[in-house]
Amino acid sequence: MSASLWADQGAAIIGLGFIGGAHIEALRRLGIPTAGVLGSSPESTRQAAARLGLRAYATLEELLADPAVTVVHQCGPNAVHAPQNLLALAAGKHVLSEKPLGISAAECRAQLEAAEAGSRLHGVNFSYRGYAAVQQMRDLIASGEIGEVRYLHGHYLQDWLLFPTDFNWRVGANPAETRAVADIGSHLSDLARFVTGASPQRLLARFSTLHPERRRPTQAVQTFTQGSGQTEAFPVSTEDQASILVDYPGGVHANFEVSQVAAGHKNDLQLEVQGTLGAVRWRQEQPEELEIGTRSHRRTVQLKDASHPFSHYPPGHPEGLPDAITNVVRGFYQTLGGTPTPYPTFRDGLAAALLTEAAYRSSAQQTWVDVPEI
Repeated sequence: MSASLWADQGAAIIGLGFIGGAHIEALRRLGIPTAGVLGSSPESTRQAAARLGLRAYATLEELLADPAVTVVHQCGPNAVHAPQNLLALAAGKHVLSEKPLGISAAECRAQLEAAEAGSRLHGVNFSYRGYAAVQQMRDLIASGEIGEVRYLHGHYLQDWLLFPTDFNWRVGANPAETRAVADIGSHLSDLARFVTGASPQRLLARFSTLHPERRRPTQAVQTFTQGSGQTEAFPVSTEDQASILVDYPGGVHANFEVSQVAAGHKNDLQLEVQGTLGAVRWRQEQPEELEIGTRSHRRTVQLKDASHPFSHYPPGHPEGLPDAITNVVRGFYQTLGGTPTPYPTFRDGLAAALLTEAAYRSSAQQTWVDVPEI
């Protein structure tokens, strides 16, 4: 889509960390005008705005009052998503939010209802849907090539919080908000729901915390700090790891594992779907490949269909996370421009939150619990 078709749209970014920068990169690649940014402090906002050549908003009110802003990209900490997104929707803005959409299912539902009541476009950046291989995995399952889906197993493993001196604002969340499950488990649950089209019915979860006490900067700066400078001990009440059994309709069940303290794993997201005729597996760290197995053979398919709308480079030129995020952003703005294109919405954000809350209840009660329907 040519840049001229974005001419009547303008974006503003809330949150200037890693993912905020990824949104700005995607917008610039697509030629979508970016009006300005709002960070966690006036100084960080001024510095980022100067570096990016964008307007620095002093407050959220100033951002929402800018007529050049039609879309708010929410990339701030989890706790601000719901209150700021609701203000943006009330101001008549469309919202593309990072996940988790809210720190509770109630917050997510309130945002969905507000967006629908105001006829505002709403999206959640479940970025892994943006890979062409994930789209083709979904098509392959729907085609019946692996037969009837019977079993899923997957994991999302990282090690960036392996040591007790590893600090990030996420470790200070309250237990019910969860951490590993809300942060990376939401990606895994959304991926499973997307490629199979099935919604979970009930689950059994067990949470564990490797470090019940961690070190943080004495000023509790909300950023990455790897044990440098003056620190203090603080108690941790959120999970580092979770094991989750999930039942889906029709006797389909899943075994999921998520961890932010799995040594040697950087961004290891994998999902395998097994059927009555075969199985298919996708691994985020080999994003253009699908491993397809049957009783008689196993093959790895290197996917590079130049005609696929999510493929943009010639064969031999790998496409990765920035390209996947760009595909999600592209779908949102194409829909906003009058060309309906599938992309994850607040409804998908609510679905992930319902599973997260069910997992927390299950772990706390040590029993199977139902996952509410949207």
